[in-house]
Amino acid sequence: MIPRHLRAAVAPAALVAALVGSGCGGGGDVAPPTAPPATSVNSATYAAGSPQRLAYDQLNAARLRCGFGLLAQSAALDQAAAAHGNYMSLNSELGHGEDPGKPGFTGATPLDRALAARYAPRAVGEDISASGSPGGSTAADAIRNLMAAPYHAKSLLTGFREVGLAWNVVASLDTLTVDLGVPASAQLQSPQGVATFPCADTTDAVARGGNESPSPFPSNPDAQWGQPITVAGPQALRITSATITGPSGPVALLVTYGSGATADPNGAFADGWFSLIPEVLQPSTSYAVAIDYTVSGTPGSARFSFTTGGGR
Repeated sequence: MIPRHLRAAVAPAALVAALVGSGCGGGGDVAPPTAPPATSVNSATYAAGSPQRLAYDQLNAARLRCGFGLLAQSAALDQAAAAHGNYMSLNSELGHGEDPGKPGFTGATPLDRALAARYAPRAVGEDISASGSPGGSTAADAIRNLMAAPYHAKSLLTGFREVGLAWNVVASLDTLTVDLGVPASAQLQSPQGVATFPCADTTDAVARGGNESPSPFPSNPDAQWGQPITVAGPQALRITSATITGPSGPVALLVTYGSGATADPNGAFADGWFSLIPEVLQPSTSYAVAIDYTVSGTPGSARFSFTTGGGR
């Protein structure tokens, strides 16, 4: 079963609905202030071996390895995520909204729930992954699967500074809720130069993804694809060529979304963010990526290899 992924408002380009106060613009007209990626944060308190610890370690390992910066654990965001996970479990429904007339209600939107947990945000976002039957997957798998869903990958790699996590059974599905935030007193963090996920030394990319909401292929909501290559850089970034090569030769790219490439039908990939979405890949296989780009006319390139994990 391909997991189901649901995405709420994320930063930077689609951040408007989740903003509190001033300082960040939407639509790419004004770039929010950013800070270098964090390379150290306070130790998290999730219990060793717990779903939250597995998810936290998986996400931060990917972000640190690929230059997107670490996320700190937030007790308030943990509370908001746990509350929403409980609401979904009590009502056997998946989604980012809550109905005040139903059990477990704490806030209609991710922003409302963060505020209810006494989180003072510049921005918030939320991602949800549901998969299989209880006990059939891990929270680390949930993060891997989210990173194979283009819009969720962007959300999890963008400039948030803190995270809260919850793991629940919802309608017989193992469900991970990821609440993300930037405190009102902080800036978004941003890669230095151009960064990608996956990147060199990624050994557990997902070979087959799909079932994302919103769909990257609106005319074919049942579409499947291989591990997307998420690329982030300055707003002036333009990709001039990109290839993925496996043991049998070139891998077909289904689409490249971003400014100067194919316009993203959901408007998320623009202003320095790109998604290169290939056809379904093979498990336990190494792939070489070659990307050429310009930033304000200055050429650059990225060359790396990644490996898919076993299984689907």
